[in-house]
Amino acid sequence: MSTIDLPKDASARAETDDIEIHRPPAAGSNLDDWFSFPEIFRRVLASGNEELERPTTLLFWSGVAAGLALGLTFLARVTFTPVDGGSPLVANLLYPIGFLLIVLGRYQLFTENTLTPVALVLTRLASVRSLGRLWGVVLAGNLVGAVMMSALLAWSDALSDSSRVIAVELGAHATEAASSTVIARAVIAGWIVASMVWLLHGARETIARIVVVWALMYLIGVADLFHVVTGTLEVLYPVLTGDASWTSVPRFVGLVLLGNTVGGVVFVAVLNSAQFGREDGGRLAHRLRSRAAGE
Repeated sequence: MSTIDLPKDASARAETDDIEIHRPPAAGSNLDDWFSFPEIFRRVLASGNEELERPTTLLFWSGVAAGLALGLTFLARVTFTPVDGGSPLVANLLYPIGFLLIVLGRYQLFTENTLTPVALVLTRLASVRSLGRLWGVVLAGNLVGAVMMSALLAWSDALSDSSRVIAVELGAHATEAASSTVIARAVIAGWIVASMVWLLHGARETIARIVVVWALMYLIGVADLFHVVTGTLEVLYPVLTGDASWTSVPRFVGLVLLGNTVGGVVFVAVLNSAQFGREDGGRLAHRLRSRAAGE
């Protein structure tokens, strides 16, 4: 993983009070409700730092909660998608509901973490090892939550007969897609989710955050893109009901995981970190490392 070139001027040690990573801007410097690009990036860094400092147990259970929350997205799709193959407009409009619960509830979702902690690693403010711990714990929690929700819906009478038919069809549609199709759609989905996180750090009002989440996550649903957690719910359901085999699940989940990670890291985290490195000149990162060395 590449990093941003940073200056080595030791005189920056004097600029370590009230560092932005611990006290990110609460309002824009020019307009209170409009953050500049560097200000958004500093808010991203502060958020990533908070995530990396959270205990492993809390990260895991927050990840489980996020996996369960996306069960509502799956439930909305299978409930409102018409059996006769008509336009699933309402189902796609409700696709963002699980993501909205995650954002407002501050749960941990793996694809959201392809931006905030990665930005810290790219600016050399955090280690790859700490990023790996965060990713591994959160992803495990997300998948556990997805399995729990799939099992609940598959082994209970929560779904109507028509919804069960749609759920099986969704799983078959996902697993039967060509590998190149799965990866391409997963890359775009990962890019969209990471872009959503970026925009959320540039918003100050709850209504604005709701609009951002709803608009971008709706695009994932209506464009039939693949997200690793919602996709896991979709392919697990027919397996748990006995309508499909386990053999296709690892391939699909692995490809979507790869695509989501590439989309979030490359198209958002790397590009935005590079732009910040140009605008900031590495001053923030150097001040933080200088302070850490002094402690």
